[in-house]
Amino acid sequence: MASPSTKPGNQVTRRRKRRIGWTIVGLILIGAGSAYAYFERPWEEKPVRVEVEIAEPDKLIQALAVNGRVMARETIQVRSAVSGLAVSVGAGEGESVNANAVLVQLDTAQPQALLDQAQAALDAGLVRQQQAEANAARARALGENTPRSTREDAELALTEARNDVSRLAAALDQARSQLEQYTIRSPIDGVVLDRSIDRGQLVDTQSNLYTVADLSELLVETNVDELYSSRISNGLDVLLRPAGNSVAQEGTIVFTSPKVDTATGGRAIRIAFDTPVDLPVGLTVNANIIVSEIDAAISVPRGAILTEGTQSHVLLLEDGVVREQAIDFADWPAERVMVTDGIEPGDVVVLDPSSVAPGQLAVAE
Repeated sequence: MASPSTKPGNQVTRRRKRRIGWTIVGLILIGAGSAYAYFERPWEEKPVRVEVEIAEPDKLIQALAVNGRVMARETIQVRSAVSGLAVSVGAGEGESVNANAVLVQLDTAQPQALLDQAQAALDAGLVRQQQAEANAARARALGENTPRSTREDAELALTEARNDVSRLAAALDQARSQLEQYTIRSPIDGVVLDRSIDRGQLVDTQSNLYTVADLSELLVETNVDELYSSRISNGLDVLLRPAGNSVAQEGTIVFTSPKVDTATGGRAIRIAFDTPVDLPVGLTVNANIIVSEIDAAISVPRGAILTEGTQSHVLLLEDGVVREQAIDFADWPAERVMVTDGIEPGDVVVLDPSSVAPGQLAVAE
């Protein structure tokens, strides 16, 4: 009978164990070889992985982003020319009014009395003028039968009477005009934006009683920093996005102030919507002013540019090596700027220049 070590099944098992053992040894040797290959020259520089962008000419739009607010083309602050007690008040906030509609009626007792006095004085003056005319006519009719001095006195009295009537008529007109000032009217067709007066209140000449605006045409009013104000002019296209609206609307600059505010350093501009809109006055609007459009220009992200003193440069990746390249660019408040010199189409620009240094080995991610 054969021993266990010489049985055919045991011989097969031993051969399998030897094969597994050789396989494990082979894997260990391969791993050791790979480690050796990696750490064979640890002193050699390893390439740094960097994010890059290939420079290519493309359409470039220079836009200036500013925030403004909706305003009416015409807004008028209504004040009183006289002081008095408000006995009635017209339209309220949000209501439409026509031109010359009564907004506030003040107590007219005093100016009406002055008007009545002026009318009475004029009536008396007219009576005196009629008497003077009759006396002058009688003197002329008598001719040489009356002393010359009498005729001259009659003519002089008539002239004085006529002058007095003219003066009294002017005083009546003044009293009538004064009375009209106690009725405060809307100067335009529009909508009441604000009312700060109620019946029974005393009105002075300094307080704003009403704000009336013509809302038939809305504008956006904003300011442009003086650094870029010379590039702004009437007729430039603008993309307008009112607060709460996801869709931009087209507009056009219709007014540019001829001066820069020395206190704020801003130049006021106004932008009209190309199509009518229904927006509340005072609403915030984001405006992107299209200053220029260039069909073929090379641009880079602003973060890719390093500036030292007056010189600016970028980092380029050439044949696996980083090098420094001086550039000129048109500075503009945007994420991307146009490079005017220093970069050619096809150049590989390093987007994060702080991640690598000139002369260093690098590979593009």
